[in-house]
Amino acid sequence: MDTHTTKLVVISLLLVLLVISDHTRPLIQVHSYVPFCAYTYDYFAYCLDFLTGYYYKPDKKCCVHIAKLNVIAKHKKENPRLLCNCIEIMTRGYTPPILADKIQQLPLLCNTHLSFPISSSMDCSTV
Repeated sequence: MDTHTTKLVVISLLLVLLVISDHTRPLIQVHSYVPFCAYTYDYFAYCLDFLTGYYYKPDKKCCVHIAKLNVIAKHKKENPRLLCNCIEIMTRGYTPPILADKIQQLPLLCNTHLSFPISSSMDCSTV
C-alpha cells in the first residue's frame, strides 16, 4: 500500500471513529457530511506531510488539491461551511498532530485565497 493510500485509510477510519463517538451533533447532521467529507479528505490528504511538519513547504500536488477544494467551496453557498466541518472533523485528534502554524501558512504557500476557513481555531457555525 503506498503512502497516499495508507493516509486515506487512516483518515477514513478516523472519520468513522469520530462519527461514532461524536454525540454532540445530531446523527443526521453528521451523516450528511460523510459523502462530502470523502472528497475533502481525499484532496486534503496530499497536504498532510506539510501540515504535520514532515516537509517545510506543501508540494505541488497539495496546492493543486487545495485549489480543487476552493472550486468546490465556490460551487454552492453551503459548501464553505461543509468543507470547514470536514476539515475540523479530520484534524481533531489526528496523529501525528496537525500543526496550527502550518494550517495558517497553507493558503499563502499555495498562492491562493481560500473560499473556506482553514485554521486551528475555526468556528464553522459562522461560515
